[in-house]
Amino acid sequence: MKIVLKALILLFILSCSNKQSSETKKNAIKIDTISYTYHGFNHHRKLELLSNKDFIRFESVASCFGDARIEKHFGKYELTDSTLTLNPEKVELTVYSSFPEEKDRKDTLQYGADSLKINTSFQIFEWKNKEYLLSEKYDSLRNYDFRNDYEKFAYYYNIGEEPNVSGKYLTRIKKDTTINIAWNINKIPKEYQNDFLKKPISVKIVDRKKIVEKDDYDPGSELVSWYIKIDKGKEDGIKKGFHFTTEDDEYFIDIDSVQSKVSFGKCYIYNMDEQYFRIGTEMRTKWKQ
Repeated sequence: MKIVLKALILLFILSCSNKQSSETKKNAIKIDTISYTYHGFNHHRKLELLSNKDFIRFESVASCFGDARIEKHFGKYELTDSTLTLNPEKVELTVYSSFPEEKDRKDTLQYGADSLKINTSFQIFEWKNKEYLLSEKYDSLRNYDFRNDYEKFAYYYNIGEEPNVSGKYLTRIKKDTTINIAWNINKIPKEYQNDFLKKPISVKIVDRKKIVEKDDYDPGSELVSWYIKIDKGKEDGIKKGFHFTTEDDEYFIDIDSVQSKVSFGKCYIYNMDEQYFRIGTEMRTKWKQ
Protein backbone atom coordinates (compact mmCIF):
# COMPACT_ATOMS: atom_id res chain seq x y z
CA MET A 1 0.00 0.00 0.00
CA LYS A 2 2.87 2.34 0.89
CA ILE A 3 4.47 1.66 -2.49
CA VAL A 4 1.23 2.53 -4.30
CA LEU A 5 0.87 5.70 -2.22
CA LYS A 6 4.43 6.79 -3.01
CA ALA A 7 3.82 6.14 -6.69
CA LEU A 8 0.68 8.27 -6.65
CA ILE A 9 2.51 11.11 -4.86
CA LEU A 10 5.38 10.95 -7.39
CA LEU A 11 2.89 10.97 -10.26
CA PHE A 12 1.15 14.01 -8.75
CA ILE A 13 4.48 15.89 -8.38
CA LEU A 14 5.47 15.12 -11.97
CA SER A 15 2.05 16.22 -13.18
CA CYS A 16 2.38 19.56 -11.34
CA SER A 17 5.93 19.96 -12.63
CA ASN A 18 4.82 19.37 -16.23
CA LYS A 19 1.95 21.83 -15.78
CA GLN A 20 4.33 24.49 -14.42
CA SER A 21 6.77 23.79 -17.27
CA SER A 22 3.93 24.16 -19.77
CA GLU A 23 2.83 27.45 -18.18
CA THR A 24 6.45 28.69 -18.23
CA LYS A 25 6.71 27.91 -21.95
CA LYS A 26 3.47 29.78 -22.62
CA ASN A 27 4.76 32.82 -20.71
CA ALA A 28 8.06 32.64 -22.57
CA ILE A 29 6.18 32.76 -25.84
CA LYS A 30 4.09 35.71 -24.68
CA ILE A 31 7.19 37.68 -23.64
CA ASP A 32 9.07 37.01 -26.85
CA THR A 33 11.87 39.51 -27.43
CA ILE A 34 13.17 41.28 -30.53
CA SER A 35 16.84 42.22 -30.08
CA TYR A 36 18.94 44.78 -31.94
CA THR A 37 22.67 44.93 -31.23
CA TYR A 38 25.91 46.75 -31.94
CA HIS A 39 29.33 45.45 -30.89
CA GLY A 40 32.44 47.61 -31.12
CA PHE A 41 35.81 47.84 -29.40
CA ASN A 42 35.02 48.23 -25.68
CA HIS A 43 31.62 49.67 -26.64
CA HIS A 44 28.45 47.60 -26.88
CA ARG A 45 24.75 48.31 -27.27
CA LYS A 46 21.67 46.15 -27.14
CA LEU A 47 18.02 47.10 -27.45
CA GLU A 48 15.41 44.54 -26.45
CA LEU A 49 11.74 45.01 -27.38
CA LEU A 50 9.47 42.78 -25.30
CA SER A 51 6.04 41.71 -26.51
CA ASN A 52 4.40 43.47 -23.53
CA LYS A 53 5.60 46.83 -25.00
CA ASP A 54 8.46 47.22 -22.49
CA PHE A 55 11.98 47.93 -23.72
CA ILE A 56 15.41 47.50 -22.16
CA ARG A 57 18.34 49.38 -23.66
CA PHE A 58 21.81 48.30 -22.57
CA GLU A 59 25.03 50.24 -23.26
CA SER A 60 28.49 49.50 -21.89
CA VAL A 61 31.69 51.47 -22.36
CA ALA A 62 35.00 50.23 -20.95
CA SER A 63 38.57 51.48 -21.01
CA CYS A 64 41.78 49.48 -21.28
CA PHE A 65 42.55 50.40 -17.65
CA GLY A 66 39.67 48.44 -16.12
CA ASP A 67 37.05 51.11 -15.48
CA ALA A 68 33.64 50.78 -17.10
CA ARG A 69 30.25 52.43 -17.32
CA ILE A 70 27.02 50.52 -17.87
CA GLU A 71 23.63 52.09 -18.56
CA LYS A 72 20.29 50.31 -18.64
CA HIS A 73 17.29 52.31 -19.81
CA PHE A 74 13.79 51.00 -19.14
CA GLY A 75 10.46 52.16 -20.51
CA LYS A 76 7.73 51.62 -23.08
CA TYR A 77 7.91 51.62 -26.89
CA GLU A 78 5.65 52.21 -29.88
CA LEU A 79 6.36 50.19 -33.03
CA THR A 80 4.99 50.51 -36.58
CA ASP A 81 6.09 48.98 -39.87
CA SER A 82 8.56 51.80 -40.45
CA THR A 83 9.26 53.56 -37.12
CA LEU A 84 10.19 52.87 -33.52
CA THR A 85 9.64 55.34 -30.67
CA LEU A 86 11.06 54.79 -27.20
CA ASN A 87 9.53 56.35 -24.09
CA PRO A 88 12.20 55.98 -21.37
CA GLU A 89 11.08 56.02 -17.74
CA LYS A 90 14.11 55.13 -15.62
CA VAL A 91 17.86 54.49 -15.88
CA GLU A 92 20.05 52.07 -14.00
CA LEU A 93 23.64 53.39 -13.96
CA THR A 94 26.62 51.29 -12.86
CA VAL A 95 30.16 52.70 -12.73
CA TYR A 96 33.20 50.50 -12.09
CA SER A 97 36.42 52.25 -11.11
CA SER A 98 39.95 51.12 -11.99
CA PHE A 99 41.25 52.65 -8.75
CA PRO A 100 41.15 50.26 -5.75
CA GLU A 101 40.45 53.10 -3.33
CA GLU A 102 37.26 54.08 -5.19
CA LYS A 103 34.04 52.15 -4.70
CA ASP A 104 31.92 50.93 -7.57
CA ARG A 105 28.66 52.83 -7.85
CA LYS A 106 25.14 51.76 -8.83
CA ASP A 107 22.18 54.15 -9.02
CA THR A 108 18.61 53.97 -10.27
CA LEU A 109 17.37 57.31 -11.60
CA GLN A 110 14.33 58.77 -13.25
CA TYR A 111 14.96 59.44 -16.93
CA GLY A 112 15.67 63.06 -17.80
CA ALA A 113 19.29 63.97 -17.03
CA ASP A 114 21.04 65.33 -20.14
CA SER A 115 24.05 63.03 -19.68
CA LEU A 116 21.78 59.97 -19.74
CA LYS A 117 19.51 60.92 -22.64
CA ILE A 118 19.31 58.58 -25.60
CA ASN A 119 17.88 58.59 -29.11
CA THR A 120 14.19 57.81 -28.91
CA SER A 121 13.09 58.03 -32.57
CA PHE A 122 14.24 55.54 -35.20
CA GLN A 123 13.35 54.66 -38.75
CA ILE A 124 13.32 50.98 -39.71
CA PHE A 125 15.27 50.15 -42.86
CA GLU A 126 15.31 46.65 -44.36
CA TRP A 127 17.85 45.20 -46.75
CA LYS A 128 18.36 41.55 -47.66
CA ASN A 129 17.63 39.62 -44.41
CA LYS A 130 18.78 42.46 -42.15
CA GLU A 131 16.83 45.11 -40.28
CA TYR A 132 18.39 48.46 -39.29
CA LEU A 133 17.34 50.99 -36.66
CA LEU A 134 18.56 54.36 -37.94
CA SER A 135 18.30 57.77 -36.30
CA GLU A 136 19.15 61.19 -37.65
CA LYS A 137 20.35 62.31 -34.22
CA TYR A 138 23.58 61.72 -32.33
CA ASP A 139 23.19 60.61 -28.75
CA SER A 140 26.09 58.91 -26.96
CA LEU A 141 28.53 61.13 -25.09
CA ARG A 142 30.91 58.19 -24.81
CA ASN A 143 31.11 57.58 -28.53
CA TYR A 144 33.32 60.16 -30.24
CA ASP A 145 32.10 59.47 -33.77
CA PHE A 146 30.22 62.67 -34.55
CA ARG A 147 28.05 61.25 -37.31
CA ASN A 148 24.46 60.09 -37.14
CA ASP A 149 23.33 56.60 -38.05
CA TYR A 150 22.62 57.40 -41.71
CA GLU A 151 26.07 58.90 -42.21
CA LYS A 152 27.74 55.90 -40.58
CA PHE A 153 25.57 53.51 -42.59
CA ALA A 154 26.57 55.29 -45.82
CA TYR A 155 30.25 54.96 -44.88
CA TYR A 156 30.03 51.18 -44.46
CA TYR A 157 27.86 50.85 -47.57
CA ASN A 158 30.31 52.81 -49.75
CA ILE A 159 33.38 50.79 -48.74
CA GLY A 160 31.54 47.52 -49.39
CA GLU A 161 31.31 46.23 -45.82
CA GLU A 162 27.51 46.30 -45.62
CA PRO A 163 25.46 44.19 -45.31
CA ASN A 164 27.97 41.68 -43.93
CA VAL A 165 29.59 44.07 -41.44
CA SER A 166 27.78 46.98 -39.83
CA GLY A 167 28.97 50.12 -38.07
CA LYS A 168 27.93 51.81 -34.84
CA TYR A 169 24.18 51.48 -35.27
CA LEU A 170 21.62 48.91 -34.16
CA THR A 171 20.79 45.97 -36.43
CA ARG A 172 19.30 42.51 -36.29
CA ILE A 173 19.28 39.48 -38.57
CA LYS A 174 15.78 38.23 -39.33
CA LYS A 175 15.15 34.64 -38.33
CA ASP A 176 13.97 33.67 -41.80
CA THR A 177 17.26 33.54 -43.71
CA THR A 178 15.42 33.16 -47.04
CA ILE A 179 14.35 36.83 -46.88
CA ASN A 180 16.15 38.87 -49.51
CA ILE A 181 14.77 42.43 -49.58
CA ALA A 182 16.16 44.52 -52.45
CA TRP A 183 18.12 47.73 -51.85
CA ASN A 184 15.78 50.75 -52.01
CA ILE A 185 17.45 54.16 -51.76
CA ASN A 186 14.02 55.81 -51.62
CA LYS A 187 13.60 54.42 -48.10
CA ILE A 188 16.54 56.62 -47.03
CA PRO A 189 15.67 60.27 -46.15
CA LYS A 190 16.34 62.53 -49.15
CA GLU A 191 19.00 64.60 -47.40
CA TYR A 192 21.20 61.50 -47.04
CA GLN A 193 20.53 59.74 -50.36
CA ASN A 194 23.50 61.38 -52.08
CA ASP A 195 25.81 60.02 -49.37
CA PHE A 196 25.26 56.51 -50.78
CA LEU A 197 27.37 56.01 -53.91
CA LYS A 198 25.77 54.41 -56.96
CA LYS A 199 29.20 53.18 -58.05
CA PRO A 200 32.74 53.32 -56.58
CA ILE A 201 34.82 56.46 -57.11
CA SER A 202 38.38 56.10 -58.42
CA VAL A 203 41.03 58.77 -57.70
CA LYS A 204 44.78 59.22 -58.02
CA ILE A 205 47.31 60.67 -55.61
CA VAL A 206 48.65 63.91 -57.11
CA ASP A 207 50.69 65.21 -54.17
CA ARG A 208 51.70 64.30 -50.63
CA LYS A 209 53.18 66.13 -47.67
CA LYS A 210 55.35 64.53 -45.02
CA ILE A 211 54.38 65.23 -41.41
CA VAL A 212 56.90 64.50 -38.63
CA GLU A 213 55.86 64.43 -34.98
CA LYS A 214 57.68 63.61 -31.76
CA ASP A 215 56.95 60.28 -30.12
CA ASP A 216 55.90 61.07 -26.55
CA TYR A 217 56.51 57.48 -25.47
CA ASP A 218 59.95 57.24 -27.10
CA PRO A 219 61.78 60.63 -27.14
CA GLY A 220 64.44 59.29 -29.49
CA SER A 221 61.93 58.32 -32.19
CA GLU A 222 59.76 60.16 -34.70
CA LEU A 223 56.23 59.53 -35.92
CA VAL A 224 55.92 60.03 -39.68
CA SER A 225 52.61 60.37 -41.48
CA TRP A 226 51.55 61.81 -44.84
CA TYR A 227 48.89 64.29 -45.91
CA ILE A 228 47.54 63.16 -49.28
CA LYS A 229 46.09 65.22 -52.14
CA ILE A 230 43.83 63.46 -54.67
CA ASP A 231 42.67 64.59 -58.11
CA LYS A 232 38.91 64.82 -57.49
CA GLY A 233 36.66 67.04 -55.38
CA LYS A 234 33.09 68.28 -54.90
CA GLU A 235 32.42 68.36 -58.63
CA ASP A 236 33.08 64.60 -58.71
CA GLY A 237 30.87 63.80 -55.74
CA ILE A 238 33.64 63.60 -53.13
CA LYS A 239 32.50 64.39 -49.58
CA LYS A 240 34.23 64.82 -46.26
CA GLY A 241 34.53 61.46 -44.53
CA PHE A 242 34.87 59.36 -47.70
CA HIS A 243 37.28 56.44 -47.31
CA PHE A 244 39.74 55.45 -50.07
CA THR A 245 42.07 52.43 -50.23
CA THR A 246 44.75 51.14 -52.58
CA GLU A 247 44.09 47.93 -54.54
CA ASP A 248 46.42 45.89 -52.29
CA ASP A 249 44.62 47.32 -49.24
CA GLU A 250 47.96 48.36 -47.73
CA TYR A 251 47.15 52.07 -47.53
CA PHE A 252 44.02 54.13 -46.92
CA ILE A 253 42.94 57.71 -46.28
CA ASP A 254 39.86 59.39 -44.85
CA ILE A 255 38.96 62.66 -46.57
CA ASP A 256 38.92 65.64 -44.19
CA SER A 257 38.97 68.56 -46.65
CA VAL A 258 37.19 68.94 -50.02
CA GLN A 259 37.60 71.62 -52.70
CA SER A 260 35.87 71.85 -56.05
CA LYS A 261 38.43 69.80 -58.03
CA VAL A 262 40.72 68.24 -55.42
CA SER A 263 40.47 66.75 -51.93
CA PHE A 264 42.79 65.99 -49.02
CA GLY A 265 43.06 63.20 -46.49
CA LYS A 266 45.32 61.44 -44.05
CA CYS A 267 46.14 57.92 -42.95
CA TYR A 268 46.35 57.67 -39.17
CA ILE A 269 48.97 54.93 -39.18
CA TYR A 270 52.54 56.08 -38.63
CA ASN A 271 55.83 55.16 -40.32
CA MET A 272 54.36 53.34 -43.32
CA ASP A 273 56.51 52.37 -46.29
CA GLU A 274 56.30 55.10 -48.97
CA GLN A 275 55.99 52.54 -51.78
CA TYR A 276 52.32 52.06 -50.93
CA PHE A 277 51.28 55.64 -51.71
CA ARG A 278 53.51 57.07 -54.42
CA ILE A 279 52.24 59.95 -56.57
CA GLY A 280 50.07 58.45 -59.32
CA THR A 281 48.80 55.59 -57.14
CA GLU A 282 45.13 54.78 -57.76
CA MET A 283 42.73 54.61 -54.82
CA ARG A 284 39.03 53.73 -54.73
CA THR A 285 36.13 53.84 -52.32
CA LYS A 286 35.58 50.14 -53.07
CA TRP A 287 37.48 47.64 -55.18
CA LYS A 288 35.43 44.45 -55.05
CA GLN A 289 31.97 44.56 -56.62
